[in-house]
Amino acid sequence: MNKILRFTFASIILLGLQTCTSLEENPEAFLTSDQFYQTQSDAIAAVNAVYQPLNGSGQTIYNSLFQIGMDIASDEALPGPRARNANVRAFAVLSHATTNDRVDEIWRQRYAAINRANIAIEKIPGINFDATLRTRLVNEAKFLRALYYFNLVRLYGGVPLILQEPSDLSKDKVQVTRASADEVYRQIIADLKDAEALPASYAKSDLGRVTGGASKSLLLRVYLTRKDWDNAISKAAEVINGPYGYDLFANFADVFNKANNNGKEHIFSAQFKSNTNGRGNSLGSRGTPTGIPGIDGGDADIPTTQLYPLYTAEDKRRDVTFFTSLVGSNGKTYTFTPHFRKYYDPAVNPNTGDSGINFPIIRFADVLLEYAEALNEKSGPSAEAYTALNRVRTRAGLQALSNLSQSEFREAVYLERRLEFVYEHQRWFDLVRTGRLIQNLKAVGKTNVQEKHYLYPIPQREIDLNPNLDQNPGW
Repeated sequence: MNKILRFTFASIILLGLQTCTSLEENPEAFLTSDQFYQTQSDAIAAVNAVYQPLNGSGQTIYNSLFQIGMDIASDEALPGPRARNANVRAFAVLSHATTNDRVDEIWRQRYAAINRANIAIEKIPGINFDATLRTRLVNEAKFLRALYYFNLVRLYGGVPLILQEPSDLSKDKVQVTRASADEVYRQIIADLKDAEALPASYAKSDLGRVTGGASKSLLLRVYLTRKDWDNAISKAAEVINGPYGYDLFANFADVFNKANNNGKEHIFSAQFKSNTNGRGNSLGSRGTPTGIPGIDGGDADIPTTQLYPLYTAEDKRRDVTFFTSLVGSNGKTYTFTPHFRKYYDPAVNPNTGDSGINFPIIRFADVLLEYAEALNEKSGPSAEAYTALNRVRTRAGLQALSNLSQSEFREAVYLERRLEFVYEHQRWFDLVRTGRLIQNLKAVGKTNVQEKHYLYPIPQREIDLNPNLDQNPGW
């Protein structure tokens, strides 16, 4: 396909293959396929390596890459004073080009992760160990492959659909054409349906691994994106009424309390842990201002000026989502314009980038709001739709809604999603799937936005190296 994928196909590049038995561990070991896939421990380590791109050190998918590549381009965020990189700042005004390194990195990291998943799915069935565990591990890899492809297809449209490691690196094997978006979605759905068979829960040592409930929840999000309301409604009901024990925390602040990592609202999260050699959540630094003694803030992400005023004073989410003051190590209180707070972990000061707060990829509030949206889109606001929406609103300290038209209910759900999921990498996808990207970005002064921005450009390096790839319209 390209230089990056040739490298990926030629080398397994699995991190932590020898001793990595926990999702929080990150030893680096590089083994080739003829050295590996012999034992149960090998299989576990191989699947752990498929998780690793979610939360690895540096700018990985849920450890700032999505924030840089999408949120800063949306109506939610802007680059802060310490985000000086020209490629990052280009996203904020939608002047990014096909050669932007973040455009390339989002593509590259997902295909590297997909290759790890493909190898695990292909090799693990041939290893002789407990059949139940073997099937579980393969289904975990299928969920992760689906998640990575779901991100790709939503950003780039139809993409090369690669489901196995090529047996050789000849051009016909690596210079792959783009599958249609429909073909990619069919594979995503097939992988997630297999992954629905995963356990409902795990022992403490395996917390953070993919569950059957996570698979159903991601499948719900896929159906919602596809405007398949019937299947979205059905899948949401299975999650809500299933054996998973999901519920909202009583207090919104508990969602971002690291003592509650992998709690009842967290359906699937990128796992972070403080004091583990670069495995902290760097968003804790990116959202924190500079100039406060004893707190080393990154000041790289700041909210658009229109975002904070959307919250009413009684909305309990506002002061969890943002902060406007901090006490320095000298005991003085420092005030500042609103900054993102959700991943700020005071226990690690001054090293704010070492936050131990997990990143919530899917949480139960999302399921409730998606259920409400699908019910309304199918037949207007029903009692079940109001119940789902109002559970989220009531937790936030807001009054329950009633007596809305279908269009009024739709806007109420959209607003609730915006207020609930700030700094959780949901906003760009919501704007795209609801067709409101251009109007909303123009409303916050991002006037360069055009129709072409509904899809990312295929990275120019991929086009140059693979003549079978075509560019997205307008790029």
